[in-house]
Amino acid sequence: MTEKEKFISEILALVKQPLAGENPIVPTEAQIAELQKADGVEDAILIANNFGWSDYVVQWSLDQPTDQQDSVATALQAALTGQQTNFLGVDANTVINYGGEVTTIGAFADNFYVNGDQNAPEALMPEEIRVIQADLINAGLLGNKVNRPFRPGVWGKHDRDALYELMSLANQNGEGKAEKGWQTTLQLYLDNPIQEPEKISAYLPPDYTALSNSIDGLFEQELGRKPKEYELRLLADTYSANAKKAYEQQVALETPMDVDITPETLEDYGNHTQPVIEEGVTAIDPSAKMLSVFDDITAKEQERLGANRDIQATNSIILNSITGAPR
Repeated sequence: MTEKEKFISEILALVKQPLAGENPIVPTEAQIAELQKADGVEDAILIANNFGWSDYVVQWSLDQPTDQQDSVATALQAALTGQQTNFLGVDANTVINYGGEVTTIGAFADNFYVNGDQNAPEALMPEEIRVIQADLINAGLLGNKVNRPFRPGVWGKHDRDALYELMSLANQNGEGKAEKGWQTTLQLYLDNPIQEPEKISAYLPPDYTALSNSIDGLFEQELGRKPKEYELRLLADTYSANAKKAYEQQVALETPMDVDITPETLEDYGNHTQPVIEEGVTAIDPSAKMLSVFDDITAKEQERLGANRDIQATNSIILNSITGAPR
């Protein structure tokens, strides 16, 4: 009988005998099977301890012969050490498929990420940190978009949080340091980006009735008459077409640009979402466009009527008259 088998036999017998103030424990078949799968006596001790049988484990150790106390103490220490290891995202008993075999994280403890490993990049040169930061931003794990601000070339709190997340996922997937687990997980993020929904307000065309009334008012004020049907249609179409163009221009200005961050452009991160506006491009004003057409088609009539108007004052009146018209 091996040491592991001896421990399992003795601990199963102990738990059936209630300690002071305790009820007897009836181990389940699943618990017995898990103990039998243990890699050795240290692993079996850890499993029993995780079952909540710590008092029985202590009693078992006290029951061992004096000449075996040293080896028992070693086994207990090894088990407790494994239990106290703070693996990221998992614990020592987490079952994984590793190397084609079903095992646990604790069986390959040295290979998997533990608390503190996320701080390792602090020792890197700023240029090396910038490379990691750029990848984290492009993966959607760092930066203002995910409320994780950072300083280029400095490994800070939010950088550590992002790496903690990657290392936890790598551990859960059974990929540790030997498999470059967090780097592999990061590459999966980069290769499979999540498309963010665009927040764009729906286009609402101008209300034709309100627009027609505004045009009627314009003609009556400036020319003392109602517009002809073709004039009404021409000005209404001009306003509507330019209102649509103004909307499209605004959408283009508010839509973030999809630009990958590089180590060299980290300082510009946050500004890269602003589109580049070509020189000479100005805002489209539907009201001003409509007024221009009005002036073109009524120029001779205005001259004949001797209309000496203050253009600035008129523009203000016209703009106020159609302020309520949807754009």
